[in-house]
Amino acid sequence: MTTLLSCILNWQQQAAKAQVRLPIIWQSSSLEPLKHAYELLDNLTFERLYWLGNGAPDSAIILNKKQNYQLLGSECDVLIINAIDGFDADLVAASAGCVKAGGIWLVICPNVDIWQKQINLAHKSLLSYPLDANTHQGSFISFWLNQALSHNIALLQNDNIIKKPTLPKLCEQISVAPPYASKEQQEAVEAILRVVSGHRRRPLVITADRGRGKSASLGIAASILASQGKKIIITAPSPQAANSAISHFTQLIDKAHLAALNFVPFDELLNSKPKTDLLLIDEAAAIPTPVLQQLLKHYSRIVFATTEHGYEGTGRGFQLRFVKHLNETSPNWKSLHLKQPIRYQENDELEKLIFNSFLLKQTEALVTYQDKDNYQVNTYRNTDWLSQTQKLQQVFHLLSLAHYQTQVKDLAAILDNSKLKIMTLEQGNNVLACALISEEGNISDELANEIHLGKRRVQGHLLAQSLAFHLAEPKLATLNLWRIMRIVVKPNLQRKGLGKKLLDHIIKQALNLNISYLGTSFGATDELINFWQQSGFKAIRLGLSPDKASSEHSLLMLKNIYAHDKHLNILHAEFGHYLYLNLASNYKSVNAKIVIKLVTIIPYNITLTDKELNQLTLFCDNNRPYELVEAILKIWFSIHATTLPSALSSKLCSLFWQQLPLETYCEIYGFHHKEEAIQDLRASLSLYFQRQN
Repeated sequence: MTTLLSCILNWQQQAAKAQVRLPIIWQSSSLEPLKHAYELLDNLTFERLYWLGNGAPDSAIILNKKQNYQLLGSECDVLIINAIDGFDADLVAASAGCVKAGGIWLVICPNVDIWQKQINLAHKSLLSYPLDANTHQGSFISFWLNQALSHNIALLQNDNIIKKPTLPKLCEQISVAPPYASKEQQEAVEAILRVVSGHRRRPLVITADRGRGKSASLGIAASILASQGKKIIITAPSPQAANSAISHFTQLIDKAHLAALNFVPFDELLNSKPKTDLLLIDEAAAIPTPVLQQLLKHYSRIVFATTEHGYEGTGRGFQLRFVKHLNETSPNWKSLHLKQPIRYQENDELEKLIFNSFLLKQTEALVTYQDKDNYQVNTYRNTDWLSQTQKLQQVFHLLSLAHYQTQVKDLAAILDNSKLKIMTLEQGNNVLACALISEEGNISDELANEIHLGKRRVQGHLLAQSLAFHLAEPKLATLNLWRIMRIVVKPNLQRKGLGKKLLDHIIKQALNLNISYLGTSFGATDELINFWQQSGFKAIRLGLSPDKASSEHSLLMLKNIYAHDKHLNILHAEFGHYLYLNLASNYKSVNAKIVIKLVTIIPYNITLTDKELNQLTLFCDNNRPYELVEAILKIWFSIHATTLPSALSSKLCSLFWQQLPLETYCEIYGFHHKEEAIQDLRASLSLYFQRQN
C-alpha cells in the first residue's frame, strides 16, 4: 500500500506540473472499501475536499443534488465519489468541473464486474412505477464504465495498479495580467465593453464549454462599466446560475459601485422592463427562446453567454433556434467562442472522460436523406444501448435539440428506466429522427382512485396521473397508455415529412400492441399543435402556468388507438368549453392564435339584428365610439371567430375572450395608445366587411 500511495502522489505531482487533473477509479473488494480513500487523504496535502456519497470524513464538504448550480464557479483540490452505495450521474457530471489542475478525481467502487450487476439507488427518482430501485438493475453504470475505462486514467484494484495514467506535458501558456485568467477571457471582456460603446442593436453571443471563464468575463466587464458610472442588469435561469459572474464583480469593484449590477429574474424583466446600459444573460441556452426574443426586442445592448455543452443542459437548441432569430432580426450580431480552460490546460483527461462518458460532446455531422422509401424504423430499450454506443450518441444529440434543458439525468433515465423506449427512423447508420416514449398506465383500480382523490402520486406516469386527477377519469389510468415525451428530426431534414412518418409507425406499433391511447404533452405553440392535430391528436388539458422550460403553457393531447373514440371526443369537447370559460381568469398570457385553435365550443347560438349590425358599420365609419359597440362586437366575434383572418381574430380574442386590459393589448400588438388600437380595429373590420361584400 505504501508503494501504491507513493505512485499516486507521484502522478499527482506530474499532473500539477502539466496543469491537468488526475482521474482515478479504485476498485475495492474489502470489507472496508473506503479505507484506501482515507489512507490516501492522510498522505495528501489539500485545502478543500469535496465528497459525494456516504462515509465522508469531517474535513470534507459533502455534495448533494440541491447544490448542482451552486457548484458552478467553486473549486476543490480533491473530489471523492463513493460509488459503493450509488452513483448519481447528474451530480458526478456537475461536480467534475470543480477540480483544479493538479487535483485528484477519485471514484471508489466495487470490482467493476460486480459493480455492473449492482442496483443503483442514486437513480431511484429516474424509475417509473412500479420499478423498485431496491431490486431493479439498470444499464447506466455498465455503459458509463465502458466509456470511462477506455480513457487515459489510473485504474486500481485493492493494493494493485491495473492501469497507469500517461500524463501530458505542459502546454505553452500565454501570460496575461490580472484580473484575466486567459487571453481569450480578456478578448471576451473587450468584446462586452464594445457592446456598450459601439452601435446599438449589435448583440454579442459568447459560447464556451464549462470552465472557460465566460461567467467571469461578464463579472469583470460589469466591474469596468460600473466604475464608469454605467448601470448593468444580469439575468439567468436562476439566481445561482449568475453567482459566478456576480462574485467576480464584487471582488473587483469598490463598495460605492456595488449597486451598479443587479440580478433580475427574466420573468420580472419581461414584466417591468427596467432601464439599463447593458443586459447580461448568463446560461442563455437554459432560458426559453421566446423569452430571449422578447428581451432582444426591448434591450438594444445585450450580451448572451451560454454553455455550449455541459451539465447545465446542452446549448445546441439555443444555437439552432435563437441564432436563426438573431440572423433575421439583428444581422450585425457578434459571436465569440472561448476554448481555453481556466482551471487546467486544454488536453485534460478528466474533461475528456466526463464529456465522452456522459455524451456531452455533441456531433455536428450533416446527414442527408437519399431515397424517400429506403429507411428503417427501429425500437430500442434500455439494455440495447450497451452494444449501440454510437447510435445512442446520435439519439441523445437529437433529443437535446428538442428540449431546452436536456441533462445528464435524461441519459441516465434512458439507460436505467425499462419503461422508456426509443423509436428511430434510420437510413444506413444514421438516425434521421427519433422519439422518446414512456409506457404508462396499467394502474390498479384502487391506486387510480387514490390518484383521482389526490391521495397518491406515482412516478413516471404523467399522462395517467393527469387523466385520473385533472380530468377526473381514473378508469383511463388503468388502461395501457403511451406518452410520447419528445419527437425530433435532424434540423437539416425538417419539413420533409420524416416526423410524420415516424409518428405513423409509432401509431401502427401501438395498435399492434393493443395500446388504448397515445398521449403527448408539450409547450403549446401554433406549429406543434398543427403537427399533432394532423395525426388525429386532440387537446384535453392546458396547464394553468407557463412551463419553465418553454415559457409556454403545457398542452396535453390524446389520440385513441385501441379505445373507442367517443370518450375522447367528449373529453375534447369539455376541454374546449371549459377553456373558453376560464380564459379571462387563468389564460390571459396564452397566445391568442393558440386560443382560437383550442376553443371548440362557442356559447353563442344567436344572430345579430340589423340594428346591431348597423351599429358596427357606423363604428367602422368612425360614427360610433368603441364603448357603445363593445358588447355587440364581442357577440359578433364569438359567432365568426373561426372564419376571420388570423390577425383580426387574434386581436379580438385578446380583447373579448381573454379580456386583456387595453394597456396590455397595446403593448402586445405594438400600439402606442388606446386611440391607435381602436382605430386599427375600425380599419381591420372595415376591410373585412368590404371583402365580404
